[in-house]
Amino acid sequence: MKKIIIIGGGIAGLATAFRIQSEINEGSNLECILLEGTDHFGGKISTEKSDGFVIERGPDSFISQKPAAIQLCKRLGLEDRLTGTNPGAPSTFVYTGGKLVTMPDGLSLMIPTKFLPFAMTPLFSLPGKIRMAFDLLIPKKLDNSDESLASFVRRRMGEEALSKMAEPMLAGIYASDPEKMSISSTFPMFVETEKKYRSLILGMLARKKAMLMNSSKRPTNPYSLFMTLKDGLGEMVDASIKKSPNIQFKSGAKVSYIGKQKEGWNVKLDDGWESQADALVVATPGSVTAKLLQNIAPDTAELLNSIHYVSTATITLGFKKEGFSHSLDGFGFVVPKTEGRSILACTWTSSKFPHRAPKGYVMLRCYVGGALQEDIAEKDPKTLENLVRKDLHQIMGITETPIFCKVFKNHKSNVQYHVDHSAKIDAIMEDLNNFPGLFLAGSAYRGIGIPDCIQNGTLAAESALKFLNGKSPQLV
Repeated sequence: MKKIIIIGGGIAGLATAFRIQSEINEGSNLECILLEGTDHFGGKISTEKSDGFVIERGPDSFISQKPAAIQLCKRLGLEDRLTGTNPGAPSTFVYTGGKLVTMPDGLSLMIPTKFLPFAMTPLFSLPGKIRMAFDLLIPKKLDNSDESLASFVRRRMGEEALSKMAEPMLAGIYASDPEKMSISSTFPMFVETEKKYRSLILGMLARKKAMLMNSSKRPTNPYSLFMTLKDGLGEMVDASIKKSPNIQFKSGAKVSYIGKQKEGWNVKLDDGWESQADALVVATPGSVTAKLLQNIAPDTAELLNSIHYVSTATITLGFKKEGFSHSLDGFGFVVPKTEGRSILACTWTSSKFPHRAPKGYVMLRCYVGGALQEDIAEKDPKTLENLVRKDLHQIMGITETPIFCKVFKNHKSNVQYHVDHSAKIDAIMEDLNNFPGLFLAGSAYRGIGIPDCIQNGTLAAESALKFLNGKSPQLV
């Protein structure tokens, strides 16, 4: 019997375990143990249910354009639990100049694809619009070197597109500094569009035309861009464990040592527990993985230590709907750093996902911290509540006292993909060739989203299985 040990019980580690479970179901003679250092499986995914409210500590949804999360939900028997965003409240706003301004129709991320809505929007000044239109004339970048998101957007669309769209929307997804984050590792579709079409606008229009031409040939997509589960993403975590009966899940199992043996690996826990494994999948944050590998693979550990993490916090507030100050007609808003607010963004959760709040109530979810305002995320919960309520009063006119306020702090939990991140990960994977049977998974490598981590964990499992079968594995 061959043994695989997985270290880390976030969604990447759980996806690894579930893929190995499917191999056991097919008759493979395998033993698998998953070790999680905390008492909670799921990593940043954590759902709390209280008095009819479904409150997420971490991510509240995933994108459907990357299929791995939906595929996993189907395999877990959760297909009927999938639910999309409210089709009747599609508007998103930008807080600029002291007021909420609707994002114009046809604005794809930051790229205009409809002339009239773009020409009429008050979101951008006339000089800003003219500068963005210059994308139609600017030549494409000739070399393949990586650059920051800020550099890319300034070059193609100008400073106003950066400050009002790219920084709050695109960098906001990663809680990152646009001056440092890698465009090729975070939004490779922009790089590919420039290479193929020269102009981002022309590229997006061509893609839109192709989608319209092919729409009649393809079945209707039943999924909205953002998807979730009816009772929160915690359903995915619980089902992954329940549907993996042959995997041994150990919580509170903090790994203190891993060592390479002549054949296989040795793993020790703080409490003295020890086990041997033929293959090892480490699915922990980069800084944790670096400590575990320091004595085995110092070059990889050094590279992992150079991957930065920042702190964020989410503040969720519930209110009675009757007499509430705002109509909440939309999904929420983002706030450019130039506005000088504590809030980075606010999701009108009860409008975006109506099933998340009971009848007669509304719920808002605010985000603070990140690379540009990390000090705010480190403040105590009461201070964070006061800062957020002050911003909500000034931005949305909310004067009511919430019936609850939940503050969740995520200390150094958001990985940062800085310029040349991909080259760094390539070097890590190259170094792993010197350590047969060792595989890495998680958000530190090729994508931070839930679908990315699921895909990453699944590929790590398949690589470990190929290794145990004597085949050359594909490093992720």
